[in-house]
Amino acid sequence: MGVLDNSPANIPQIPAKIRIANRLRNQTRLIFNTISQAFNDGSETFWNNPNASPQEIAEALGADAKEIFELHYKLGQLIGSVKPDSISQGLNLIGNFTMNEDGTVTIIPTITEENTISSPE
Repeated sequence: MGVLDNSPANIPQIPAKIRIANRLRNQTRLIFNTISQAFNDGSETFWNNPNASPQEIAEALGADAKEIFELHYKLGQLIGSVKPDSISQGLNLIGNFTMNEDGTVTIIPTITEENTISSPE
């Protein structure tokens, strides 16, 4: 029997409570990192998309836009209450907008230094 032998006698047995605790730690870390990345990716995809402006994307979302914005906001609140720096990248991208009664979202153009109006991108 050598070190490379995979027989059960050579594999140290980890107590069940330790395996369970390690699994819970890993799952919690993985879930938190996944939702943090989803928040940042959502902001990037909407506000910095090279293929469409934020207003064009909002129009394509139609009446679902308000619900998506509300869910993104709530997700940000949850993540921010635990580890705010994990979503600073996404938060820094979010521009101004108005949520309308019909479920649509209107992007509010910003005024640039040259006094021209542009959408935040």
